[in-house]
Amino acid sequence: MLHKTITSGKGIMKMQEVQEKARMLGLNPGKMKKADLIHAIQSKEGNFPCFGTAKDFCDQTECCWRSDCLPEKSAGKMEISERGAYLEKVKAELEEFNKKIGDLKEKAKKKVGKAKTEALEEIKMLEKKSEEGIKLKMHKLAEASEDVWKTTKKGIDNSWKDLRAAVKKTMSKHSKVKK
Repeated sequence: MLHKTITSGKGIMKMQEVQEKARMLGLNPGKMKKADLIHAIQSKEGNFPCFGTAKDFCDQTECCWRSDCLPEKSAGKMEISERGAYLEKVKAELEEFNKKIGDLKEKAKKKVGKAKTEALEEIKMLEKKSEEGIKLKMHKLAEASEDVWKTTKKGIDNSWKDLRAAVKKTMSKHSKVKK
């Protein structure tokens, strides 16, 4: 989820602006440190409280805290890093996966009885595998240190391999509409 919040338009938010934002959300900033207050704001907005956890890369390109969060050398990079390119590739694959799942759901809805129940259960399992195997690891990958990201990338690759095989099996099994 992107951290879409108001910004001062100046990049780095001053503590007073952060406190004002917190109050607008019904939070009491008291004597909280800036990072803790931003975490509270992120949580209140329903976002992952990740401020200050990124190591040279963050996939939250629209986040208003980005200038404060990343070291200046990373925040200003215009070129896409290897990690960023990989994350974009995985996001595109997820979109394609979601389209296939949507098609499978439509076909499954046309089935009746046990065949319909079976197909919908298998689709639900595919969605769960996607959530656990890909989406959560993508978030971990975005925050991972350079050493950890290679291992996490391998985990995503393995999850994709398993998920592709499961989708292929499910599609071949349920692609024909039985009435």
